[in-house]
Amino acid sequence: MKSLSANVLLLGNRNFNYYVVGKTEAVVIECGMSTGVEIFAQQWRQIEDQPQIKSILVLHSHFDHVCGIPMLKNLFPDTRVLASAAAQKVLSLDKVLTSLGKADEVVSAAYFSQGLISSRPAPLQIDLLTVDQVVGEGDSVDLGGNLKLNILATPGHSPCSIAAYLANEQIMFVSDAAGYRSPDGLMSPVFFQDYDLYMETIRRLMTYPTEILAVGHGEVVVGKGQVQQFYEQSLAAAQEAFNKIRERLAEGEQEENLAGELYQTYIKGGLAFYPRNMMLGSMYQLIKNVQARM
Repeated sequence: MKSLSANVLLLGNRNFNYYVVGKTEAVVIECGMSTGVEIFAQQWRQIEDQPQIKSILVLHSHFDHVCGIPMLKNLFPDTRVLASAAAQKVLSLDKVLTSLGKADEVVSAAYFSQGLISSRPAPLQIDLLTVDQVVGEGDSVDLGGNLKLNILATPGHSPCSIAAYLANEQIMFVSDAAGYRSPDGLMSPVFFQDYDLYMETIRRLMTYPTEILAVGHGEVVVGKGQVQQFYEQSLAAAQEAFNKIRERLAEGEQEENLAGELYQTYIKGGLAFYPRNMMLGSMYQLIKNVQARM
């Protein structure tokens, strides 16, 4: 737990980052998974002057960013969950909710077996995995005292991705929309929706003056120069991966072999706790998005 600015606290364990934005009235940005909220809750109880949590902002609907919603709702029962219209739709599908429950259980078991949490969280409360209010491009979340978060549509990583910009302090809450950097510095390409949209989103984000890039996983990026470097590395990593996949496919490489190779290359750090079949599916999605442009 640390203070990033006058109005932003960072909680979590880097695998799952949580941001509390606001001094009196506040929003929690990022929901992670049950394991992450377990850690968040322990840290929250240590805060003496706690702001009133008015809302929870979901930046996209991938399992590792929404499975924490039920526990957060239990912690803050009077809050509203905000997300994009696309995320709300995804989280209304029974098949998706069943899959989320299974994924959360797998990650909880892995965390517990590694001693990262002292007890396994209860099974996911699927009925609490809902979105109360839709937000999107051009909307804002008012936190009082001339403090507000501006919402941006950030497609490419997923159709439901949004970012939130705190102009007062030049902080961009970007989740996974601009890539994932593992603890060893490897930048992973995550254009799971569309390659061109992903690149356009990163280039658009680069136009916002940003002192702090608040990512969903890993080290928060501090300093304008470091933020721009992160963006540039992400663009380069995506282009490199795109070219590699295209070349291997042109050479006749089997998709199964290529997906396995991509998995071994990019699924590192906290991602290694995730269900293998889900992460392999993400690698197949990269391949599919390259094929669409061949």
